[in-house]
Amino acid sequence: MKHIRLFLLIFLFPLVASAQTPTLVQHVSCPNAGATGSGIGGAQSSTPVYLCPLPEPTQAGNAIVLGFISSNSANPTWTVSDDKSNTWNLASSTTDSSGNIISVYYALNVAAGTHMLSVKSSAQTNGYLTVTASEYYNVAASSALDASHCNAGSNSTSIEAGSITPTVSGDLLWQWAADANFDSVRSFGAGSQSGIGWQLNGTDIYYGNAVQAGTYNTTATIDPTFTSGTAEPFDSCVVALKAASAGNAPTNAFRIVHMLHAQMSSSSSSPYAMQFPTSGNLLALSFISGSTTITGVTSSPTNTWSSTGAAVDYGSQVASQIYYAANASTSNSMELSITLSGGITGPTFMMYDFTGAASSPFDKDSGGQSGTQQTIVSSLTTCSGCLSPSGVSGGNEVIIGNVGNAWCTATGITSPSGGIFDTATYTGNSVNGPESVDQNNGWFHYYTSATSALTATWAYTCGSTQEASWGGRLAAFESASQ
Repeated sequence: MKHIRLFLLIFLFPLVASAQTPTLVQHVSCPNAGATGSGIGGAQSSTPVYLCPLPEPTQAGNAIVLGFISSNSANPTWTVSDDKSNTWNLASSTTDSSGNIISVYYALNVAAGTHMLSVKSSAQTNGYLTVTASEYYNVAASSALDASHCNAGSNSTSIEAGSITPTVSGDLLWQWAADANFDSVRSFGAGSQSGIGWQLNGTDIYYGNAVQAGTYNTTATIDPTFTSGTAEPFDSCVVALKAASAGNAPTNAFRIVHMLHAQMSSSSSSPYAMQFPTSGNLLALSFISGSTTITGVTSSPTNTWSSTGAAVDYGSQVASQIYYAANASTSNSMELSITLSGGITGPTFMMYDFTGAASSPFDKDSGGQSGTQQTIVSSLTTCSGCLSPSGVSGGNEVIIGNVGNAWCTATGITSPSGGIFDTATYTGNSVNGPESVDQNNGWFHYYTSATSALTATWAYTCGSTQEASWGGRLAAFESASQ
């Protein structure tokens, strides 16, 4: 009997240990806001709020880690919150010689369904606010903070957060870094240090920011470090959170793991490069621009990228496309190259990394819809019964939708009911688009097992100008049968 008990203890120990390993659920890299007050009409608010949506609603009891960087002119008070009233704690923060503040916050034991994250400043700054966030399970539900540090770096390809000494082994280390100049970089590379296997959670090479994370299996002092392909003055913060058997793994097999809001300025050129850490098996690119259209996509690792349908546009003010890679080969350092035609006018790329998709997931596209709205409205239907999913035996489908508009700001999706709004917004800039944060356009995704016709209706906020030209589409992708 003693031998049996000993065997069970030896057998169960690795299961217990693995059950307490902090595990990534999802990550989002939201876009840079640009200069505060930019655009026609200036800032909407003297106490601007940046809203960054997580890809999926959270699981109960999990932890969220959030980083942001911004100009800190006027020295405002910064407040982080969300749509479920979770308690947010500042882990560490520093202000660099250029007057930028970089910070890391965390929320523990969060409520189920947390989706929209908020960063608010008590006064207008010079702007350039960027937000990024990750959700984890197996992070202690209380008193999780073990160590943290922020470092205002000098010009280098090596990105250091400064030394920390954890008090326990098994901490989640989450390192956030951003270029103090908000410039583009060639790429980011995960660190290689003893006691930890670093992975990139998200990268935005256009504005030079990234997150890496891993489990640190020692209590030795460490200066968390990763690399950039371009030397820049990087500010960086790290937080160490204690592990515990807490929270919940995702309940949906078909879901988003990584999401990137990528932007392109009028001074950029084609082909356009992006870096996008991925781990799923369906990659989707939902694209809105002015008159610019995508003519091809390539990636490393190599994938076959296909369009869901011909580009739809309205005049020279808005165009909509969706591309995807089925049965995708993914990589923590995936690179993409986007070939474009036409003048470079306000392109925004919403990048989705889905896990749990069918090997041939594409179902159908709505064909693209466009029009013009010549009066100010707070609700705009861009697709009325325009797509009926085919359905999946033993599974479901995800509907990806977008809309571009000449003016106004898309602030939500009201139909289909249960649609998840994917757009970041910022009241530090004008309500009249296009603006830096997702160009004031709209994106959503929606899971369904039904085959009834779908309608897309968007909520809008307008200034003194109507939406005018608009264009958008829906596309349906199938899950694997379960």
